[in-house]
Amino acid sequence: MIVKDEELALPRILKVAGIFADEIIIVDTGSTDRTVEIAKKAGCKVYHFEWINDFSAARNYAFSLGKSDYLMWLDADDVITIPRAHMISALKMSLNADVVMLPYHMGDPPSLVFWRERIIKRDLGLTFKGRVHEAIEVKGKIIYENIPIVHDKIKPSDPKRNLNIFKEILAKTGTMEGREAFYYGSELYYNGINDDADFWLRKFLSGYGNSADKGQASLFLSRIQKNVNDRRDVLIGGIKFTFAPDLLCELGETFMAEKNYRAAKACFMTALVADEKITFSNPDCNGYLPHIRLCYCYWHLGDKIKSKYHNDMALKFKPNDRFANINASLF
Repeated sequence: MIVKDEELALPRILKVAGIFADEIIIVDTGSTDRTVEIAKKAGCKVYHFEWINDFSAARNYAFSLGKSDYLMWLDADDVITIPRAHMISALKMSLNADVVMLPYHMGDPPSLVFWRERIIKRDLGLTFKGRVHEAIEVKGKIIYENIPIVHDKIKPSDPKRNLNIFKEILAKTGTMEGREAFYYGSELYYNGINDDADFWLRKFLSGYGNSADKGQASLFLSRIQKNVNDRRDVLIGGIKFTFAPDLLCELGETFMAEKNYRAAKACFMTALVADEKITFSNPDCNGYLPHIRLCYCYWHLGDKIKSKYHNDMALKFKPNDRFANINASLF
């Protein structure tokens, strides 16, 4: 772990990390609270790294200190339940892979889900790249294990931290390409700087990048278009990269805004069977959202039986959902 001022979150993850970790390495980047004291008291190996606005540099330094056959990274505000910690421990006993991908849940229940390269064979010498949103370009035998890790912040972070690092990169290099252009455009989008986000997301879409990132960029780009036809064009372009439920649901919303319920219905029905992904997928788009929207579409199309069916399906995904329960009372 690389950490800074994590005295509130660190004890939570350290309680379970010992279940699966043979050594716990903490790299502190300048804490002024009790983070270092807590880590040492828990028996962690604690090192220091001067923060240089480069997450990859810090993570690679932490990885360089590991002595075990496999290296696993975590953030201080990650959460692993005890049963999942034992699943990771059991995985070690039969592990025959170069990289293990695990699901990363943003919150619980998750608002976003994506897969991350979580456990890496040390002798491959793989390193993180990217000063922000750092990642490892994986190779070799890659396996996917359904052991979710939940990212659950205890304290808010600086919303402009990543954006400022990207601006520093841009000032030094004059431009960005590929993955950096995607994440810079994404940070601009998150911060509501829409004109600049539009430029960088379009630049990324016109260049190289993986299909999931292209789909995600298309989703962000669609949301900052002022005209519904422009939003639709961007989403259709995104579907060409990845046939993802998120894009189809968003496309369905554009038709609903025009009360074109037949076209919207087609989008939401297709979302239910679409099996590709964008980078940060919304789990609701795989079930609840298409069903609750199909309930609405079929109601306006005069088919109350199908409308009720899809509302019942939405309730299976979210039994306590206020909207679905109001609909149920109408039926």
